[in-house]
Amino acid sequence: MARLIHGFFFQNREWLSVAHRSEVEGGVGVVIHEGLCRYMYSGVIYPNPHSEQELIGEMFDHFGESELFDVKITQEDAEFAKKYDNRNDIIRYKFRRVGDLWVGEYSSPATGRGGAKCTITEAPDSLFLPPD
Repeated sequence: MARLIHGFFFQNREWLSVAHRSEVEGGVGVVIHEGLCRYMYSGVIYPNPHSEQELIGEMFDHFGESELFDVKITQEDAEFAKKYDNRNDIIRYKFRRVGDLWVGEYSSPATGRGGAKCTITEAPDSLFLPPD
């Protein structure tokens, strides 16, 4: 049976912006902002058609499409590896069930560590077929 996964990952970021100041303060200038950013993701996890015991999946978020592999889901824990279509690095996610949510983190050398939350919902196979 397939599962839907939806959630957020959180990342501390820095970005450039324009500051509008008075002429006395120097007028327009470039500033660096920093803060915690929240990025939404969604995807599907399903049995590998070539090996029914193995789970794989697909995901989409702000940074692009990705493949999921090394997927393991138990009653209390979930984990998977994610590889974006346009990048070579692999990001690992680990979650622990807390009530109706899965709470955990992601990590990779390219992204560092960050927090993540999601829901994982079983979905009937008919969801993926067009309506009659």
